[in-house]
Amino acid sequence: MKQETALSLELDTKAYWKDCDGRDYDDDFIKREIEEYVAQGGRVYVGTDSMLLAHKCNFAAVIAFHSRDLNIARYYYKRFKTGSVEYKELQVKILEEVALAIQTAQFVLKLCPEADVELHIDIGTKKRNATARFFKAIQGWVLGTGFDLKVKPNSWASSLADGHTKGKK
Repeated sequence: MKQETALSLELDTKAYWKDCDGRDYDDDFIKREIEEYVAQGGRVYVGTDSMLLAHKCNFAAVIAFHSRDLNIARYYYKRFKTGSVEYKELQVKILEEVALAIQTAQFVLKLCPEADVELHIDIGTKKRNATARFFKAIQGWVLGTGFDLKVKPNSWASSLADGHTKGKK
C-alpha cells in the first residue's frame, strides 16, 4: 500500500494567494506587488509554519513586505492541508516547513530576480526548544540556497504564517 509521502507540498497547487482579510490574488498581482516593493528598496520576507492536528497537518507560506522607512506592512499567504501521518514526526514536519519556505523564496525570485529575500523559519536555537537540534542542518540548507535566515525569536514572518495554520481566515 502506497502512503502519501511528506515533503510533497507544491506551491503551485493552490491557485491564489490570500491577504490578511482572505481576499484572493493571482500570481500576476503578487508579481506586481513584489516588483513595486523591490523597486523602492524593500526586502521581501518569506515565512512558513505548520500546525499538527488530530488527523491532518496544516501548513502556511507567507510573502511579507515590511519597511518602516517606506511605511509598508502587508503580506500574502497560501495554506495547505495534508492528511499525511508522517508529519507527526517533528523532523519531517520541520523539513517540510523549510522546503516550503525555500520553494516560496524561489518563487519570489522567479517573479522578481532582483529581490532581496530573507527566510523566517519557526525553529529555536536554545536547548529548551524541541527544534533546536535541527538548527545547524536547516541553517546549512537555507544558507546553501543563497538566502538569509532568521529563526526564533526574530522570525516574525513565520509568526504571520502561524496565524493561518489554525484554520482561521
